[in-house]
Amino acid sequence: MNSNIVTVGKKIRQIREAVGLSRPKFADLLGVPPTTLKNYELGYREVGGAFLVALAHHPELHKFTLWLLADKKVSDIGQIGPDDLASD
Repeated sequence: MNSNIVTVGKKIRQIREAVGLSRPKFADLLGVPPTTLKNYELGYREVGGAFLVALAHHPELHKFTLWLLADKKVSDIGQIGPDDLASD
C-alpha cells in the first residue's frame, strides 16, 4: 500500500472533527459503538461496508462520500472534503 494514501479510518476521523462531533456522538449518529469507531479511526479494524453505507446515506454526512472513498471533490454536486467546511 502506498504510504501517501490516507486510510479510510483517518479520513473518517477528519470528517468527524470537521463536523465538530465527539467520537461517542459521531458513533451514535451512525449506529456503531464508540469503541468500534475508535478502532476504525486508529486503523485497528477494517471499516465495514454497512458503516460506509450509513455515512453515505446520512443527510449531514453524505457530502463527504466521494472524498472519503475516492479522494475526489465535486462541489457542483455537493461533494466536498472536510477542509471545505471552513469555506462555508
